[in-house]
Amino acid sequence: MNTLIILLDGAADENIPELGDLTPLESFKKPFMDSIASNGLLGWTDGREYTHLFLLEFLTGNNLNVSRGLVEAAGMGVPIEPGRVAYRFSPAYIDDSGISWAYRVTPEVSSSLQSTILSNLDILDDLSPRIYFYDEEFGDGRGVMTVEAEEVIQFPMPPAPVRDSYLPENSIRKFIHKVASDMNGLTIIPWGGGSLTRLEEDITIPEIRDLVMISKSPSALGVGGLLNIRRDKVDNMWNGFQESLRLLENGNVLMHVEETDEISHRCVPEQKVGMLREIDELLIENFGRLVGHRVAFIIDHGTSSISGQHISMRVPFAVSEVINSSEPTVRFCENNLQYVSLDKLAKTILTYPSSSNSV
Repeated sequence: MNTLIILLDGAADENIPELGDLTPLESFKKPFMDSIASNGLLGWTDGREYTHLFLLEFLTGNNLNVSRGLVEAAGMGVPIEPGRVAYRFSPAYIDDSGISWAYRVTPEVSSSLQSTILSNLDILDDLSPRIYFYDEEFGDGRGVMTVEAEEVIQFPMPPAPVRDSYLPENSIRKFIHKVASDMNGLTIIPWGGGSLTRLEEDITIPEIRDLVMISKSPSALGVGGLLNIRRDKVDNMWNGFQESLRLLENGNVLMHVEETDEISHRCVPEQKVGMLREIDELLIENFGRLVGHRVAFIIDHGTSSISGQHISMRVPFAVSEVINSSEPTVRFCENNLQYVSLDKLAKTILTYPSSSNSV
């Protein structure tokens, strides 16, 4: 039985007043997701602050502290060399009051930001910088920067705003402020730095075989690169699901849906509900192609639709073989039912139903 694992990035949430003090997942009927929760195993596992940390532990059974910069460098195919440090960078506004992360940079502004970054790159000549922007379809000013250095500098990390705009005194700080000066406060902040070294050879994937990882995110794709998993990059979740359904005929698929997290950061709970509803409807439309396969829903962390920040919380999962439709009896949402530790979750999913009574 092949398995489709659907990672709904940041889909867990807190209770939202506009939704009757329910979470987005809890607030509406989702025929497909709810049927998986009703017909199989519904429980909760350990959330992690970032997607790559969740995936690394889920896939390897080890709690690995690998930097985001290293993961995304691998995801973008950036050469990994000794003596260099990789940072993920994100657009942000900086002023005397602090730093706020920019999640709605238009393609036009992103183009101007990229030009400004490149025109000021000589400020970093002492670090031999290399800049790798995300592909043009993202159009949002994100990317990876590598510099020649032995020391990793700690910069503020999203998504939480930073009240104090202080940054370590170095050429990177000068570069950040010069870009901000030229862009009316908009700049990029490098963060999640890591030395460009590969994981230890003994890190393996004990449970998942013949897996294809599908995502548009360099973070998720980077995990696949570090673990030598086959990856398939897509432009959006709609293309991703179609590719997932095609590949499911021949093996296991992990489909990463980043859009649920992106909407959460914008603090629009109704849109989060709409996105989850759209995912469920897409799966219902393809129900016939899923019958006889195993489907699992997992969530990496919570993301608040009120504050836009990640939430440290337990996160729900559900797994079941897809069978002829029946009226769901429970909803797939945050719960305190069957607990499975994250390092055991992949095995639980891939051996269901035989493992359901032993976890």
